[in-house]
Amino acid sequence: MNILLIQPEGLPGAKESRSTIPLSLLYLAAIIRDHGYTPHILDFSVLDVPEAGKARTAFLEETCNNKIKEIGTKLVGINCFTTMHFHLVDELAELIKRNNPTIKICLGGAHPTFFGQDIISNREYVDYIIAGEGEEAIVELAKVIEKGHTANKSDLGKIPGLIYRDENGEILKNDRESYIKDIGILKRPAWELVNLTDYYGNYQAYYNPKGMDFQLAVPIITTRSCPFKCSFCSAHLIMGRNYRKRTVPQIVDEIEYLHIERGQNYFSFMDDIINIDKKHVIGISNEICRRNINIQLSINQGLYLSMVEKEMIDALADAGLVTVCLPIEHGDEDIRMSILKKRLKNEKIYEVVEYVKSRDIFSIGLFIMGFPEETEETLEKTRKLIIDLSLDVNAVSTLVPFPKTAVHEQAKKDGLLLIEMEQVWKGYDYFDPQNKDRFFIQPYNVSLSTLKKYRDIFDSMYYYSERAKLINNIGIS
Repeated sequence: MNILLIQPEGLPGAKESRSTIPLSLLYLAAIIRDHGYTPHILDFSVLDVPEAGKARTAFLEETCNNKIKEIGTKLVGINCFTTMHFHLVDELAELIKRNNPTIKICLGGAHPTFFGQDIISNREYVDYIIAGEGEEAIVELAKVIEKGHTANKSDLGKIPGLIYRDENGEILKNDRESYIKDIGILKRPAWELVNLTDYYGNYQAYYNPKGMDFQLAVPIITTRSCPFKCSFCSAHLIMGRNYRKRTVPQIVDEIEYLHIERGQNYFSFMDDIINIDKKHVIGISNEICRRNINIQLSINQGLYLSMVEKEMIDALADAGLVTVCLPIEHGDEDIRMSILKKRLKNEKIYEVVEYVKSRDIFSIGLFIMGFPEETEETLEKTRKLIIDLSLDVNAVSTLVPFPKTAVHEQAKKDGLLLIEMEQVWKGYDYFDPQNKDRFFIQPYNVSLSTLKKYRDIFDSMYYYSERAKLINNIGIS
């Protein structure tokens, strides 16, 4: 059986810069193929999709219909990673079902995980939703569809995380009692199904101390999930709390294949948290060095600072780490530890920054503003910490109260939400942490005008070091 996996087009800003490789679909494709099915990927983000009107509808319909006719699929999976993409996913699902009423449509990704029952209750053209990790579920769903038991509760009821309609039209959601315990059993992503040049973009603003030629930062996942309980984080809702690792040879084999066979020189670790196990990080680094793979690396978010050691930074730097994101989150230690539940003291932050600077690694501080407990004093502490640390870049995001997180439940209970969740699941409104003019929570003791004042201050401190300004042509006439 052929299975079609679809990535919606990029948002307007992404279209103007570069497309994102659909890594989650490549993982699904690998396990689908491993179980005897044939995966096909249709990525609208690399196609020239008309923006609106009849031309847009005609293009989407023709592209989907041609692909479906070509492969003869019974199952279409559509990825919806963010709320901002849901209106695009919704449009595709409706068009596909209208023209192919017997095909089964399944949605997956973060947005359907959060709002699955709302979506399937209000979108008759969506047949299934897989909440959370999708590899095992998509294979079991394919088996059921292949047998023709498309609404059989006795079959569908066994699929972890599946939301569906039974024979009577009742909407049911299966509990997810476990996740894949050993992700090392998964095949590497099906990289051969994508043309990497389709995703090439302008990376001149990336720190490039080796002077390498690269037009793509290739995403690599080495672990899944995070066991910690930060009040604002939703990662565990998708991947659970059990920290799981791929094997070192498996990870470095993938990097080596992409470097030698596909000509890639820059790789970004995209783990939720990569460094719980020091031996894991050092093992990857040492193996890259042992194989003499000459590349550059970045860590984009998942570095738990409380567990960083100098030995770890040295090993990563030797392997090619040139850029690291440091999730500091907030300048007020009490808020960071008591409210955010982030076990990170100021002393450790300074220590890690010293390690990073000693190896001349480009540093990007990640901060969040706008928590319910925020005050002008706590905002000022974030500003002062940014000055004291003197990192290359300071990325201060507006707090997003993701559904089912502790901060969302708090804001909902206390009437602090400034966004209608009914509009969010529909995709009519969405959380954008980079929106400079909007906040999603009203703090207890600070005005929105004060938040806006500090929003502007933080934005002015984004490119902070001279080399960051030089790379990005800031202040150069």
